[in-house]
Amino acid sequence: MPPKSTRTAHDLAIIGNDPHFSDIARDTDRFRRVVRFNNAAGFGSTSGQRISELVLVSRGGQAAEWLADPGFVARPAVRLTDRFTLVFPPTSDPGAECVTEALTALLETSGKPVRHIEQSVHDQARHALQVFGAPVDVALSSGFVFTFQTLLERAADAPPIDVFGFSFQGWEGHAWHAEKRWFEANEKLGRLTVWP
Repeated sequence: MPPKSTRTAHDLAIIGNDPHFSDIARDTDRFRRVVRFNNAAGFGSTSGQRISELVLVSRGGQAAEWLADPGFVARPAVRLTDRFTLVFPPTSDPGAECVTEALTALLETSGKPVRHIEQSVHDQARHALQVFGAPVDVALSSGFVFTFQTLLERAADAPPIDVFGFSFQGWEGHAWHAEKRWFEANEKLGRLTVWP
């Protein structure tokens, strides 16, 4: 794999929500497809102007806040993206605090496609993370499960996906150490390029 500084493919960038972005806009705005998460940290400024897909958590308090916010669909990232992916599939389990169906209905008013990540992908992702030391019942971060699904769907000989703004820290329910090791392993395999 060539050194990071000489890569020119610019196919797909997955941009996390590191709150301490240095200015990466010059890098990310060159990509054909740009994926962002949840509140899209740095969108329109330090992390660039482009967005192709917005990935949204669809369980818990954050998703409920979006549904209660009448201005949510007018947010720039929501308004300008080409499509939406919801992290979780619908479930009737009351303990899951699932709003996938309600969030889907709201987002479909934009006329843009809305999909969700199937439970079978979550199961495979959780199993893969156990290899790197994660507990069996760990909660998967949105960035990890989306990147995992993307690699499942992507041809093995495709250019590596460029990943920006993943700090591997935050909510204590995620196995950040294991997720970081999974990203590093896939970088060694030539499937990801993790910046910086």
